[in-house]
Amino acid sequence: MEDEYLPFFITEDLYLLDEIIPESVKETPPAPVVEEKVETPAAVVEEKVETPATVVEEPPAAIVPPTVHDLAIWSPPLTAQDKELLVKILAAINEDFEKANLMEGINAYEPHYHKLLCFGYQKELELKLGTAVASYQPTKVSDRQILVSAAPADLHADKNEKGRLWTALQEMFLK
Repeated sequence: MEDEYLPFFITEDLYLLDEIIPESVKETPPAPVVEEKVETPAAVVEEKVETPATVVEEPPAAIVPPTVHDLAIWSPPLTAQDKELLVKILAAINEDFEKANLMEGINAYEPHYHKLLCFGYQKELELKLGTAVASYQPTKVSDRQILVSAAPADLHADKNEKGRLWTALQEMFLK
């Protein structure tokens, strides 16, 4: 039923609008639309070149063999007095302490050497080599020469141990 009255309200509203809007406005034609010509600078067209994604595979790390030292020394951490003793011992057999691979401490052992002077770690060395090694006897194990001695701290006051070490060093290095 409301639909019957809808046209009446719409018509009535339009009639009211006609009364409210002055005649001068009704008759004024709309202003002409002037199109302004705006010049825009030429757009720079960037050519977008898509390159296929390349997967860069790093070559496998080159396996660098460890440095094999001519002479390695494995000993407990050295005091200044211990180091002085070892420098003198090595000088007596024509070896340079500075050129030797010094492995200080029980966990410092590295198996990359031709000759090893092991001071104070006989049992640990035997476990690493899987074979018994006698003290003060140059021993050959897998193309390596090994000499085991007491720790430098024990050599300072014991002339007998120093003598045994000197005899073994001469046999290993000077013959």
